[in-house]
Amino acid sequence: MNTILKTFIERLEALPDKISPDELEHYVSEEGISKLPIDEYISFADQGYKRNLVHVSSKCEVVVLCFKEGQITPIHDHGGSIGITVVLDGIMTEELFNKQQTGVILHTLMREFRIDELSHTYLTTIHRVSNAHTGGLVIIHIYFPPLTLMNIYNLKDTHIEKWTADYANKL
Repeated sequence: MNTILKTFIERLEALPDKISPDELEHYVSEEGISKLPIDEYISFADQGYKRNLVHVSSKCEVVVLCFKEGQITPIHDHGGSIGITVVLDGIMTEELFNKQQTGVILHTLMREFRIDELSHTYLTTIHRVSNAHTGGLVIIHIYFPPLTLMNIYNLKDTHIEKWTADYANKL
């Protein structure tokens, strides 16, 4: 791992456990996350987007997600994690959803983020991310605490699937 990236992660690990999204954004903005040397973590998959783990501890996670044209995440939340997403290359399309009292998910907003722009992930965020454009999409995510569980939603009914990180039992 590059020294600059290692130093960035050491500083993340020194942040408070209960950091707010605004505090995390301030840190990320000060550190110039879009300049981090992450080339070794840029890798795409033919089927579905690719999650490339940079760092995970009991405190936080850093992951680089790579999307080819047309690739998309399922509609999901982030369990008990908050986070920041920064676009490193391409254009990220994010769709936001609200969960109704009945448990049904409704689409509320679609927005695009370009290089160096960032998106917050709050405890209540339900969204999906896609690359609806030509070329690749590379985004970096920082989660506090690490993303160990996601609820996967659908637009047809109230059924919720669970996604668990393969490292969840090692933290």
